[in-house]
Amino acid sequence: MLTARDDQRKFISDILVYARYSLMETAIIATNLSDQRRRFIMDLSQLLPTYQKAYSNNTVVMIKNIISDDQDPEYFFLREFIELNTPKNLPPYHSLMISVTICDDDQFIFKKCLTNSIERTKRNLLAHKSIETE
Repeated sequence: MLTARDDQRKFISDILVYARYSLMETAIIATNLSDQRRRFIMDLSQLLPTYQKAYSNNTVVMIKNIISDDQDPEYFFLREFIELNTPKNLPPYHSLMISVTICDDDQFIFKKCLTNSIERTKRNLLAHKSIETE
């Protein structure tokens, strides 16, 4: 079961997080069921066993916000995305929907993902943040 967690990694009961999975694409949905704005982290660790049956940790995935289409897609290594702890904010009774698409074996995309991963690690090091999942 996917869950929402606060900054201290405690379960938040009024945010529903779930996924719809197919072989090449997964939709992750989070819905704030409360009457207050919520800040949370999506705990996606339960997806890892499913993905590991079909893909290696260095498989590249494209992440796209489906509801807010004004952002460019981001590329991550599969395990890096699953362990990503980027805080999300949702207004009362709103949802977010993220598309996770498995990318074909392509050297250009792999290099782009590797470069982005290194840049994220650098930023986290400079900001004195944990790089445990990098």
